[in-house]
Amino acid sequence: MMSRLPLQFLRSYVLLSFVVFLGVQSLKFFSVDVPEWIFNYLNDFLIIPMVATLGLHTVWYLKKDTNIRLNVFTILSLVALFSVVFEFYLARQSHRYTGDGWDVLAYLLGGAVFFVLQKVN
Repeated sequence: MMSRLPLQFLRSYVLLSFVVFLGVQSLKFFSVDVPEWIFNYLNDFLIIPMVATLGLHTVWYLKKDTNIRLNVFTILSLVALFSVVFEFYLARQSHRYTGDGWDVLAYLLGGAVFFVLQKVN
């Protein structure tokens, strides 16, 4: 098994993102009045780094190589997948989802944050 995992700052960022994500969901559950952008865009910004980090850890486990990093194409593919599923397909299937270009931008910015954080460490 891998002894010490790299990218400590990225993993700390993702852990903090998960806590913020749960906080936002709690605010929604308790109907707390907050600025609209928090409910509409913050979780979209946070989700790509969380999913990409989970995917990266899975690749590390399967390949037994912690030097692997996700390339731009892989990250953009993840952004495209989320954009198509949540902003196009589900927006047409359910009133709960809305197709919004700002959400796509939030996914893209989250992907950029992930890309930079995995390269920095």
